[in-house]
Amino acid sequence: MNNVIFCTRRSNDLIKALRYSGYNPVVFQSVNDALKNAREASSILFLADKYPASSFELTPSVIDEIKSRKIKAYVEYPLSINGKKTDEPKTIKYERAIIRNNFFNGNPAKNSICYINGCWYRSTDELSDISISLAKAAGYDSLAYEMPKDSIPVLGCLNNDRNILVCTTSLSSFIRGRYSPYLRWKGIWEGILKYFGLEINLNWQPDIDFMHKIDSNITKKDYVNAFKKNCKWSLENIILKMEDNAFAIEGYQSDISHDGRQYLRHSNRGDCNMETAMQLGLYGSYLKDPEILKTAKNIASNIYTHPWFANPDPESSMYGLTNWYEKGRAFYGDDNARVLLSSIILRNNLDFKDLDEYILKCAFGNLRTTGTLGFRRMRLDDGRFANTTWKDYYNEDFIHLSPHYQCYLWAAYLWIYKLTGVEELLTKSVNAIEMTMAAFPDELIWTNSLTAEIARMILPLCILYRITNKEEHRKWLERAVFGIIEYQQPCGAIRDGFKDVSKGRYPPPKSNDDYGTTEASLIQSNSDPATDLMYTTNWAFLGLHEASFILKDERVNKAYDLLADFLTRIQIKTNAQPYLDGSWMRGFDYSKWEYYSSAADIGWGAACVESGWCNTWISTVLYLKAYKKPVFTGSFDKELSEKAKRIYKEMITDRL
Repeated sequence: MNNVIFCTRRSNDLIKALRYSGYNPVVFQSVNDALKNAREASSILFLADKYPASSFELTPSVIDEIKSRKIKAYVEYPLSINGKKTDEPKTIKYERAIIRNNFFNGNPAKNSICYINGCWYRSTDELSDISISLAKAAGYDSLAYEMPKDSIPVLGCLNNDRNILVCTTSLSSFIRGRYSPYLRWKGIWEGILKYFGLEINLNWQPDIDFMHKIDSNITKKDYVNAFKKNCKWSLENIILKMEDNAFAIEGYQSDISHDGRQYLRHSNRGDCNMETAMQLGLYGSYLKDPEILKTAKNIASNIYTHPWFANPDPESSMYGLTNWYEKGRAFYGDDNARVLLSSIILRNNLDFKDLDEYILKCAFGNLRTTGTLGFRRMRLDDGRFANTTWKDYYNEDFIHLSPHYQCYLWAAYLWIYKLTGVEELLTKSVNAIEMTMAAFPDELIWTNSLTAEIARMILPLCILYRITNKEEHRKWLERAVFGIIEYQQPCGAIRDGFKDVSKGRYPPPKSNDDYGTTEASLIQSNSDPATDLMYTTNWAFLGLHEASFILKDERVNKAYDLLADFLTRIQIKTNAQPYLDGSWMRGFDYSKWEYYSSAADIGWGAACVESGWCNTWISTVLYLKAYKKPVFTGSFDKELSEKAKRIYKEMITDRL
């Protein structure tokens, strides 16, 4: 006879974790065998093997036997209790698990938040003394506001009987389902097992691991391998080919299903396409692989020429602009800017001059929808142009102190100015940058965090100082660089942060009802230990890379090296979810050392995997770092300058 028996399959996650922890559990698959082998006053844990299907019935006879023999029982995801069916299964959208009481002796503490990914539950009104509930609630590690009144109980006693715990979902699918955070789930299961008489230091190997240990020494070879691994990930998971056309999809959704699966985000975006073309162009050149080079060039050409993305009508106010996504005639300045920056990197590194006219038309298409002061509306679309023309935007005194939406256009303008000498690209950029730096950083309008705005300013300031060599511009650059280093942690991560919440376009939710209703920060408060690889860290890395060539300051070089090593360490390694192997997700908690954050963002939570924005830029900069190459390359090009002046005249000066 045994004190603790598990009624489950040997493949159950809890059984795997117990064995990993050095404990040999007693397991029976049938209810009868489990009851027959249980001694008086022992414990049985009935686990949900077929979850999210349900088959176990907690019948009156089983309850009677448990009670008569003083057995303590844990029952997961029952189909019925005492002859009464539990509710039909329902699933969650934004709900998370909330610890409701002190059942776990402070580990995790009351009001702590956990993720039960892809949770299915079968509610019952027979629970009391609730220990865990599901709720749509704001907060990072714990509730930011009061517990919602419509929370859904998932773990409690059966009708005040403290010897029978009933769970209306499957807590034991924590490895396969990638429940997080790790230490909180460790505490939950140690608490449950202790309640049933088994004290153990429970551990397991998560399905999502990292390429390097937290304290590993990172070398040039590791940077190159990270680049190669991520390019392989792009080729195998992101590239979509249709007849003779290649495109790159956006990535993977942040929602995680009950079996740990993440599904493709099929959006065909202009920026993600061009950023992937940039990455694969460098990769193809590195490998001297003509097939990869062909794919990269094909993707790049498609964004400028394919009818899904191009606007080739010279009489249209949208002439030269690239669509936000496939057939989506909306034009965010920051998205067009990343198309331009990626194009220039591809063009300069591969001598791919076939792109020249398209780059220039896109640049001037954006310039002529940029106002007199150098700021552009963050989004224009074909609906706006029904009653306006590009001249209305070109002649307006518009101000928008938001680096997220503005400053990479300035970087592109300045770079193209360096190559062509078209003066308006310089004058508008310098004026807008000067106005922005006068408000820097406290008066900036931030999107997801203030740190993201600081991080983005570094690149255009690098290019500006390279062009002018003015001491004032160097000081601006140093303010931005040391402004972001202020948020760097000893491990290299850039902590996300904000100051005045009223300046935020997408601040943390201000109530539980706000949670999951719009884009949002990954953090709830400034003390939350998250770094954002899609909005902040990636752009900080790009900026610090360039600044290291310009400032030649040991403090900058140290911060840059720390960040490069951090990003190399946390690249994903996984066999269980092979389509994620070699990628980076959005939100990383550097204190827990796992991908974790608040998931208030309506579509891009901690686990989202973005091809452009995040993966392509991180891997590209790691490659450039390994070979000590700057991003900003190229000098005045007479042939390109002549093209630029002709197109500038055709698109702007001849039409004023």
